[in-house]
Amino acid sequence: MSSLAEVFEHPALTSAASALATLRAAAGRIGAPDPVAALRHLDCSPSAIRTSATAVDAGALVLTSAATEFRGGVDAAETGGSAETFGTWADTVDGQYGAAARAAAATAALGLRIADHLDSLARSVSSEVCELASGADDAVSAVLAGDRSAEVVSAVSTACTAVVRTVQSRIAALSSLAAELEPLTAPAAQLS
Repeated sequence: MSSLAEVFEHPALTSAASALATLRAAAGRIGAPDPVAALRHLDCSPSAIRTSATAVDAGALVLTSAATEFRGGVDAAETGGSAETFGTWADTVDGQYGAAARAAAATAALGLRIADHLDSLARSVSSEVCELASGADDAVSAVLAGDRSAEVVSAVSTACTAVVRTVQSRIAALSSLAAELEPLTAPAAQLS
């Protein structure tokens, strides 16, 4: 029986999928949950998130620089009869620049925290599910050799279920990340 290697965005999950290949094959023979399919729910690319966060951070620096230049221009222009009206408008725009720069910097920092959290999560889940699978190696070999005794079928099914539950529990723990993302759904500043 030939099978294609599963490729995930996160390399630790690719390694785990490879380690779970025989458990998956045994699961398929007895109708147990697919342990490799469960890993798909945690697949992520922390490096892509870090790249995006770095780009947002660079944008924050550009905004900060533009705000500084703008403030310098405002200070130079605040002379004459309409200086008060101009100053009020300029202070509003300056505040918007500052708010946008702070929001971009906060977004970048959050992106890096999320990338680190997802990376750690993928690595720890990979390690844990590999241990679960290795604990069922003898039963997996027996099922793949044609043994359908209750003992080996139960051991394989239990290992597969444990992998699925491990993934599900880690997905549930991601709700804290969703809560951190909530403030980013509203614009930081309404530019006029």
